[in-house]
This record gives sequence, structure tokens and C-alpha cells, in this order.
Amino acid sequence: MAGSGGSGCVSFFRDTFVARGPPNGGNGGSGGSVWFEVDENETSLNCVKQQLKARPGANGQGKSMHGSGGKDLVVKVPKGTMVREILRDQQVLGSDETGAGFLGTLERDIRQDTSMRNQDKESWFVHYPRWEDRNDLTKVRVPEEFAAFKQELDHPVQLTADLTEHGQRVLVARGGLGGFGNPHFISPFERQPHYALRGLAGQRRMLELELKTIADVGLVGMPNAGKSTFLGAVSNAHPKVAPYPFTTLNPYIGTVDFRDSFQMTVADIPGLIPGAHRNIGLGHSFLRHVERSRVLVYIVDVSREAPWNDLRALQQELDTYHAGISNRPSLVVANKADKGDRARQNFEQWQLMASVPIIPASAKYKKNILKITHAVRQLL
Repeated sequence: MAGSGGSGCVSFFRDTFVARGPPNGGNGGSGGSVWFEVDENETSLNCVKQQLKARPGANGQGKSMHGSGGKDLVVKVPKGTMVREILRDQQVLGSDETGAGFLGTLERDIRQDTSMRNQDKESWFVHYPRWEDRNDLTKVRVPEEFAAFKQELDHPVQLTADLTEHGQRVLVARGGLGGFGNPHFISPFERQPHYALRGLAGQRRMLELELKTIADVGLVGMPNAGKSTFLGAVSNAHPKVAPYPFTTLNPYIGTVDFRDSFQMTVADIPGLIPGAHRNIGLGHSFLRHVERSRVLVYIVDVSREAPWNDLRALQQELDTYHAGISNRPSLVVANKADKGDRARQNFEQWQLMASVPIIPASAKYKKNILKITHAVRQLL
């Protein structure tokens, strides 16, 4: 929630020999806005509070002293954060409503309906003491920027943002406008205005944040295929490794360093099972992270019966979730190639029908690891 704007002040200059001086009320300060900024040092959304509120602007004061503006609230978020606004039903924007139309409607209501006029007095203006019933607002024009901002508050456009670069910023809630003091309303018809404009409330939004891991390489495989073991063998990451499915429940990212100082990031993503595109198993919790990967490395247990069926199932799930993902640069790591003759026979048979590069490996014993990392680098 952004900060509200401060209200303008109704004040007049007074001095020893000046009984009725000119208006000198100050303007209210604008409310603080809420920003999201990408920080590469953040790794999760735990840094974002459930409720965010920027500081309001200060009210104007006499002697033409303007109120101070509210300080903006800058929230640090990790790279890969998706921001989506949840709109309520009454916030759907009408096609024929504009800020100018709102302004004309407001002025027409003030002129035509006495009860509406009194209600608008209370909601839009600050009055000098005991002047609530003496102020005539029929000729007062609400500033166009206030009408436009009020229209934006009542009918917001749905906010969506994809934050992928360090330092990238997005405005998620705009601070309210500060009201004008009574000098703003001096006119040929009113030389001593006894009213000022109230500040407007800041924007209020209900947001949904989703973190999609950004990595150069995504490891895709069935549960217990050896993805975590492979990540630990090629990088500085130390994910949990155990001989049962779904050991990895959250993505792990490791960095692979080459001798020429080249680096690439590799993400170990929770295991995929048939039906994941329908959110079965870890479902979307896994698939949403694959969207960010530039290269896909399929980790397949070559010691299983017909391991090529596992690859086909993985590619089908990816394409069903998001068409074209499996067409990205990729290779297959035939893991657990050290498990006897069956693994060797499967690999030899698979090579004859494969449409993507297949490299045999043993992540547990770190066999063929350098060959795989250099092959992945070529794909990048």
C-alpha cells in the first residue's frame, strides 16, 4: 500500500497591521510509492513482508510551508520474480470511463444535487473553521491530475511484471497526490478562498509473487535419476542426496567454474513424473523453473528398462506445460552407466535411435563429468 498524500492548508497572512492578509496555506506532500527492485544477492521471497506500506505525505501548514513528501519504500526481490496483481470484481475498467469523464461527472453532480455537493465537500476539501456551510464550491474546478489519479485508483490496470535483471525496478503502488493549499484557488470570483484540497489516498494492490529460478542449465529427470548427485559432482553446490524419490523438494543452483574463468549456473530441479503438467507430484513447482533455463540436460537412469521411454515422457510433459520447451538446446546424460551389462546394452541400443547427443556418465564416481560440462558449454 502506497502512502497517502497530505492535505492542503487553509491559512491567511496575519501581522500587527494586517488584519486580513492574503491566503498563504501550504500544499500537502505526496505520499511515498512502493517499488520492487531486483537484487542478485537475494535468493528467496522470504525478504518480502505480507503487508507493505510506504510513508504518507505531511499536511501543508501556514506561512506557505509545504508538507514533506513521504519516503518511497523499496523492496528487494530476487532475480526471476514474477509479479501479478489480483484484481477484485469491482476493479474492472469500463471502456467508456476516462479521467476527463470522471471530472465532468463530478462537476455536474456538484451543480445539480445539493446532497451530493455536501458529500463532495467533505470528501474533497478541507474547510476553514465554521466555513463548512458558507463555502460555495459550484465554481471550483477539481484539478485534472486529481480526477485522473482518482480514476486510476477506482479502475486500476492489472499489474504484471517479470523481473530478470539486477537493478531492475518496477512501480507497484503509486503514492497519493498532495492536496493544494487555499492560494491555489484564488480566482477573479474568489479572492479569499476558505478551503483547500485534501490529499488523495495511495494505491492499494493485492499482489502475487512467484519466483522462477534463473539458471543457464536446467537438470531435468525422473525422481531418483541422480540429478542432485550430478550437480554435486560438477559444481560447488551440495544438495541433499538419498536413495529414494523426491529427495530434492526445492531447486538448488550450483556454479561450474572453468579454467579460463568462464562460469555457468546449473539448477537441480525437483523430479518430474508423468502428469506434472496437471500439477501432479511437485508439478508446477518444478515446471515453472524450467522456463528460465537456456539449455536442458536430461538426466536419465540408463540402467532402467527402456530408458528412452523416460526421455520421451520428460519431453512430452515439458511440451504439454509450455509448447516448445523441449526444442531448446539439450543433451542427455546417461547416468549410472557403471551399473553392469544392462546399462551398457541400453546405451548402445539408445545411441542407434537417439535424436539428441547422449553421453554416458557415472555421477557417483565422477566419470565423464568434464566431457559433459564442456559439451554443455558449447550449447550455451
